Amino acid sequence: MRDILRFFFIGMVVVVLQWLFFGRISLWGSTPDIVLLFVLWMSVRYGQIGGALTGFIAGFGLDAIYGLWGTHMFVKTLIGFSIGTVNVINTEVLERSARRIVEITLVVSLIHNGLMSIFIILQEGISRDHLIWVLCVGNTLYTTFAAYVMAIFKRR
Repeated sequence: MRDILRFFFIGMVVVVLQWLFFGRISLWGSTPDIVLLFVLWMSVRYGQIGGALTGFIAGFGLDAIYGLWGTHMFVKTLIGFSIGTVNVINTEVLERSARRIVEITLVVSLIHNGLMSIFIILQEGISRDHLIWVLCVGNTLYTTFAAYVMAIFKRR
């Protein structure tokens, strides 16, 4: 029970950091998604239930902040459950290899941002070209870079 409350608190801090800090440091309109990195980490550590729960709660927090009701919640829950289902990711190897973290983050972030683009286009009717370049390509690369920086600092 104590671990659940601790991870809930950490998750809420990550959501607030995404909103107040990481959402503000944009490069050409792209921002890193550290909430996705947190969901990915929880999925790898605690499997599909832990990943899906983390994605649902963190996505709900982001939906409440950004007003995209259901979008973040659905996509992050789907990503958390899917990554938790795939048991080919060895956590010991993942913790030692920054390159492996970058590879996994790149693929997961591209899938996540592709789904987000589709849902935002359907929900909001925003221009596709801008959204695909900023969200799919820019956010994917920025999130992958953030994961790489975190991996380098964690190794030391």
